[in-house]
Parts: sequence; structure tokens; C-alpha cells
Amino acid sequence: MYGRPTSLDSMVGIEWSRFDVLYLTDLRFPGGTSSSLVEEVRAATGAGYRVGALQVASSSLRADRTFHDGLRELLDEGLLELVLPGEPVECGLVAVRHPTVLVEWEGGRLPIRTDAAIVIVGQVPADRDGTRYYTPAEIHAIAADALGLEPTWWPVSPTVRAHLDGTGVPVADEDWVEVIDVDRWLVDRDGPVGDRLVIGRHGRPSISKWPATAVDVLGAYPDTDDVLVRVLGGVDGLSEVLGEVPTAWEVNAFGSMSARDFLAGVDVFSYHHHPDLVEAFGRTVLEAMATGCAILLPPHFESLFGEGALYGEASDAGALARALYDDPGRLAQRSEAAQAVVRDRFSHAVHVERITRLAGGSTGATGRAVPGALSRGLLEGRPVHLVACLGQSAVEVAAIVDHLVAHRNHAAGFVPVVVATVTAPEVAVGLERSVDLQPEARNFMDSGSGVVLEVLPGRDEYRGDDRWEDYVLAELARIVRRHGVTDISVGAVSHPDAWLALQVCT
Repeated sequence: MYGRPTSLDSMVGIEWSRFDVLYLTDLRFPGGTSSSLVEEVRAATGAGYRVGALQVASSSLRADRTFHDGLRELLDEGLLELVLPGEPVECGLVAVRHPTVLVEWEGGRLPIRTDAAIVIVGQVPADRDGTRYYTPAEIHAIAADALGLEPTWWPVSPTVRAHLDGTGVPVADEDWVEVIDVDRWLVDRDGPVGDRLVIGRHGRPSISKWPATAVDVLGAYPDTDDVLVRVLGGVDGLSEVLGEVPTAWEVNAFGSMSARDFLAGVDVFSYHHHPDLVEAFGRTVLEAMATGCAILLPPHFESLFGEGALYGEASDAGALARALYDDPGRLAQRSEAAQAVVRDRFSHAVHVERITRLAGGSTGATGRAVPGALSRGLLEGRPVHLVACLGQSAVEVAAIVDHLVAHRNHAAGFVPVVVATVTAPEVAVGLERSVDLQPEARNFMDSGSGVVLEVLPGRDEYRGDDRWEDYVLAELARIVRRHGVTDISVGAVSHPDAWLALQVCT
């Protein structure tokens, strides 16, 4: 993961990147977790704050997931900046977003200096069926070790707060509620959307997101001619409950359309889920409220959304939705109530106010430190990828370095090393920046990215007693050992010298 115990005292003279807010999170989370982060970043950057994120793998996600589309957009726009492994950072506030990102942490101090640290808790430690996701006291100790100070835990809702009682972690007095851009989500509504009631719901495709019995499912989402049920997120596993999913329902796959466009075609948003699921917040509910849907929810949501929704059991929700539709004045009143609660309690202004309290005002910081300038101790534990460019031209090597930098900047989980048989100055010309000699390590480093460049004599320049091939194999083995290389690839697999690198063991 991200290193073993090491002190920051040895980092005298090292340049530090400066951010106002730094998130430690997994940018691959689907659904509400990442959507919430998108909104927080847009709110903060809109107020002039500089926001960074260090990618840390969550124990809850498969390895083959990609970054969330909304977060990728922020990275491409430059609103969210990806902090590289080993990059030294100073920040007003560091936020661990989702405790599961520290479950598999290998330990060690991160090169982060911060004035305040928090853990944003958007998932309960365990569900009612006994499934455990993390242990708060253990995560707290890991966070304190990694950041150099003890964080305060901020639950996203009263439900999560109740599950943190008695765990021994320091909990903030208020909740870290999720936020939304109220103006961007606003939908103009002038009465019902059609000539019959439309009940809608959306969420990630999971059977836990649906009621447990057919009575409750059809009570909340009737299969009758006078109601259109619209679903965004699919109906995975629901046939096991119903026997057959109603053919009259309009079912859209997860991510097949924007949530706002979907919700604009819904009169009443009804969200009822499996009793074993402890719903920490309900991002989809917040989005539906922002668009002006009338909202029907289970009673446990009342402490969070208050007068913005009506509450009751799933089996009664369909009848309540019909009563609202039959009374246009009351339907409009429920729409207005939902939007008023969102604007008052869940707007971007709410987020800006709380980070101002925690991180202070914006510093207006710019510039980035070079990740490779750190000591080896701060890089240990991360994958080290070696690319062998034996016999390739300086222009080709420079292009490969740039490709590695671009990939690393999005993957953020490996340390790149390049082996070439051209001189460092020649590569620097292709890079259009300097390549700095590292005397102690006997190699060069791209000054703009920290990518290590190891230079070996080419076949024609070699003057040793052994065969050039034997010399290269021995040197590659040495480089692999010294850098702790975990995997090897070649810059041009068709080059006749590529086989040398491919037979070196890591």
C-alpha cells in the first residue's frame, strides 16, 4: 500500500505541494459516495479552495473498477488534482472519505502535514445481517499513524452516528451531510408529468436496495394500469422476490441516463429498501428532492430529511402516492417542501461554510512538488513498474516517459522506472525539460515528474569484457533489486533486444 513507518524530520529542504483540502479516498466508488465527492469538490473549488485527492484502494471494491466518471471529469477539468504516491503535501484539512480505504493499509506515516484531520463516515461498520465492513477503533489508530494526528469522525447522518456510539472514536457534534448544487438540479414543474401517476426510484443495482417481500415491493411500486413505475438502476435479483418483474414497469440500466433527466419524469419518488440494509444517507433521495419530486420514505429517514418527505411503510406507499397525485395542490406543496429542505440543509453553501471552519480561508496556492524527490522509505510498499527501452531512440524514450506520467497521474498507484540506452540529455531534449542527476542513486530523474531514468550503454557503445547481452541482463537484475521492481514491460515489443528485459525475474 503506502509505506512503512518513517519520520518527516528527514525531509528538510524538500518542496511540498500545498492544498487547502486533501481527500484520502478511492476514486472508483460507484454511486453516492463518488457523486457526493464530486459535489464537495465543485462547491469548494467554486469558493476558491484548492482540492487534491490521494487514491487509496477500498477493501469493498474489486480491483478492476475504473475511476468514477464524474471524478474523472473533475480531474480532466483541473478542479480536482491527483496527488501522486510519495508526493509531499501540506494542507489545511485532510479528509479520509470512507473508512474502508484504510482497512488494508500496511502502515506508515504519509508525507502529509495538516492542521486538521477528519474521517467522513458514509457507511456503518456492519449491516444488520452481521456483515462487517470495518472496525472504527482500528481505522482510527491507522489514520492517526498515517497522518500524525488523531482525526475527528464525522458521520453523514443520524443513522451512522448511532452506529458509532460506544466505539471509542471521537465523533463531531454535527453530521457531515452530503450536499448538492441546488440550482443545477432544479427542474421546472407545472403539475404532474403526465396523464397518470409516475412513481420512480433509482439506485445502484442490488437486491438490498429493494424491499424484502412481494407485498412490500408491489405496495410501494404498484403493477396497475393507473400507475407508471419508472426505475433507473435495474432490477437485479428482484425476480427472486416477485417471481416475475412487471412488464409494465419502465426499467433503465444503471448509468444509462442522467439522474436529473430521469427524475424530471417522476411525480413521486418512493425509496424503500431491504430491512437488513442500513442506509447511511441516501444520495438518490437528496437528488430527487432537489428536482422537486414528492418524496416517500421509510420512517428511519425522518431524522435526516425532516419535513422534506412523507414517511411510512412500503406496503402503504403506493396508496399515499395516489392520494398525492389526486390532489394537485398537495403534490405541489410536497415538491416545494422537498426543495426548501435541500436549499436550507444540503446546498453547496453548507459545505463551504464547514470547510472554512476546519481548513480556514483559501490559500491561493499553486505549484506541485516532485514526487520522486522523496526518500526511498516513503515509496516502499508501492508497485514499481519498470519499462525497458533498450535500443530505442531518445524521442521514443521521451514519449514513453510522458505516457507513463499520464497513466500514473490517473492510476496513482505505482512508481515508474525507465531503462534506456540513450543519454539522459538526449531524453531531456525530447521531454523539453531537464533531467537531473541523482549522485547517490547513480541514475537520472525527470525534473517535471520524478520518473527515474536508468541509462545503460547501447550495443555499439559498450566496451566491457563480457558480452553486451550478459552485461545488460546483470544490470537489469541489479536495477530490479535496487528499486524493488514488481513488474516489467518493454517500450517496443518488436525490437530485437526486447527479449532481454522480458526474461529478467522480479
